[in-house]
Amino acid sequence: MTSDACREMRAALGAAALGRLEPAEEVALTAHLEGCAACRAEWRELESVARALPLADVAHLSDGLPQPPSELGELVSTRVAHERSARRIRTRRRVFLAAAAALIAVIALLALVVLPGSGSSGTAVAFPSHDGVSAHATLYDQPAGTEVALRVTGLHDGDAYWLWLTGDNGNRIGAGTFHGSTSPLQMKMTAAISRSATRRIWVTDAGDEVVLDARLDNHA
Repeated sequence: MTSDACREMRAALGAAALGRLEPAEEVALTAHLEGCAACRAEWRELESVARALPLADVAHLSDGLPQPPSELGELVSTRVAHERSARRIRTRRRVFLAAAAALIAVIALLALVVLPGSGSSGTAVAFPSHDGVSAHATLYDQPAGTEVALRVTGLHDGDAYWLWLTGDNGNRIGAGTFHGSTSPLQMKMTAAISRSATRRIWVTDAGDEVVLDARLDNHA
């Protein structure tokens, strides 16, 4: 038998030893005892105690019925007050830790949204609109190169696009690829070229046609 079954049945052992079980409960307990040696042993002990109960005659007690110590009430009250106080402290601690975790998450989110890149001010770029496509970007210094925070609207839904950065030598450095959407898109991509060396940022479609193009010749 499982420990759960034993726990359920052992609650009925005392009543069974005193002969106070309902017939249905007695049938269930009997069936359990047949297969559980531990419960049978406990039932035998309780049964022997129950048989001895009628032999206890309180009239033969020389000092009368036992009385609890006078300080018991105060001890119980003190213990209850202590447990309530400890429970309140634990509850406050849990609330404080949950609030602290939520605050840390908000700060981390703000750091990602408000301070992308290295935390320094970025270079803002506004692309000229072209065939209903408009976009702007901010470039940030990163150890790996330049991080581009790009927001664009008006691209063909599901089409593939490439983002490029170019320096003085004219070579284009890929920052990543993405799919267009009729809804505004926001994304971050990184190209292996420094922000100070970047002179051009542009986007091409799957046919390598330029969709967006901006020059940064005089950027800070």
